[in-house]
Amino acid sequence: MQLFSPVFLASIYAAATTASASPAFAERDQSSSQVATTYNTPVSQYNFDDASYNYCQATYPSAQSYSSVPDATLEMVQVVVRHGDRTSYVVLPNENETWNCDGVEENTYLHVTGSSSRNTTGSFKQVIEIPKWNSKYGFSNQVWAGSCDIGELTDIGKAQHRKLGKQLREIYVNKINFLPPWLKDTSSVYFRTTYIWRTKNSGESLIGSLYPGRDIGSDDAIPMHTYPQSIETMIDNPTACPKLNTYSAQIYGSAPFQQFLKDQGPLMSRISGILGVSGPMWTASWSGYVDALLPRKCHSKPLPCRYVNGQKTTDCVTEEDVKQAMRNGSFEWTFKYRDHPLSGDYARLAIGSFLATLRDQIQDHVSGAASGPKFSLYSGHDTTVAALLGALKASNADMLWPPYASNLVFETWKKKDGSYVVRIVSNGHVLQLQDGQKWCDLSSCPLDSFNKYLATLIPTDIAAQCANN
Repeated sequence: MQLFSPVFLASIYAAATTASASPAFAERDQSSSQVATTYNTPVSQYNFDDASYNYCQATYPSAQSYSSVPDATLEMVQVVVRHGDRTSYVVLPNENETWNCDGVEENTYLHVTGSSSRNTTGSFKQVIEIPKWNSKYGFSNQVWAGSCDIGELTDIGKAQHRKLGKQLREIYVNKINFLPPWLKDTSSVYFRTTYIWRTKNSGESLIGSLYPGRDIGSDDAIPMHTYPQSIETMIDNPTACPKLNTYSAQIYGSAPFQQFLKDQGPLMSRISGILGVSGPMWTASWSGYVDALLPRKCHSKPLPCRYVNGQKTTDCVTEEDVKQAMRNGSFEWTFKYRDHPLSGDYARLAIGSFLATLRDQIQDHVSGAASGPKFSLYSGHDTTVAALLGALKASNADMLWPPYASNLVFETWKKKDGSYVVRIVSNGHVLQLQDGQKWCDLSSCPLDSFNKYLATLIPTDIAAQCANN
């Protein structure tokens, strides 16, 4: 998850101020530990079937259930993933948990371009150090105890992507012989990640299992491509595209969303009171609540309790509170990325340039314009996956908040008649589309139809369209 930037928070502050004045956000009796919450939001797409949903772990594609597109040959695979399990971005006012990431250490070295030597600096190991005296001499309640930074990939997250890489190897190497068993030419694999360490480490873990046993020499190194933060296209980037702030303010300030906030206000007030948090992030959106609660639940840590005069009480967040907060977060993102009248405009500027990257990579391959890689990995965030799913008009079941290690696979196949089709697999199953929005059968979508739909989502002049005027 990418928590709201200060710029984005400012853009929705006016809507948040109006909503927070509603009686739904009034302080509740702190002695009560239960709230009766109902769904009255007048949005028809609000009913999600989340009985088998697991935020902590996405479902992987399986070699046992994998089958080829009939009468076709696989030409290219593009995989977009969310990073694995991570620590929270929210350090609570009364934080008393310990987070350890001792198994997530990265050795790095430098080498001179063109030099025959393997490296010129020796090896260095990244270590997060949180001194034990931090709360006494440092910055109290700015981080927890242990060896994890905020938002850092955990040992579990690393293992999740190692398993995903293994599953992909079983399919594309062992079962259908699409990829070679050993990577002799690193140019046959393309790896791009956002500038955040957890996406880098997740991608490294995945490719480390897809192609194990590689040497650490520079000749064996797979290039890890990143864009500068200022022009990143795999996440919503309002800094580069100010118009996104305008669209966000309109979406979050719309009557249906404000009604949703009002309906869920009692629960929001209850949880924020227990957490001891306040401000626009905690009144205008459920994203912060998902981030504060779900990482702790995934690690079986105690759910937060209210503190009064420095003393912990028995008024705590419940399992039902967490489930409801998760549903609210899923609705919020579905409304933002798929269902609001401005969602298409938002998608065009938030993820359209990345969709163009995927499209152009396919086109270069099928046209023979470039001998591109057979396998590409794009390691991103929940916002990356959610924005793609919303833009594609995914079904409600697929629009649930992307779990850790979510995987979206774009396969390009060549039919016997020379035509091309695209198959999209989401967390192990063919992506299903929202009722009334079935623009193509994604088990075998003709490339022309695929490109025609993507053309509606790709900006024609990103600089001009992003200008906030």
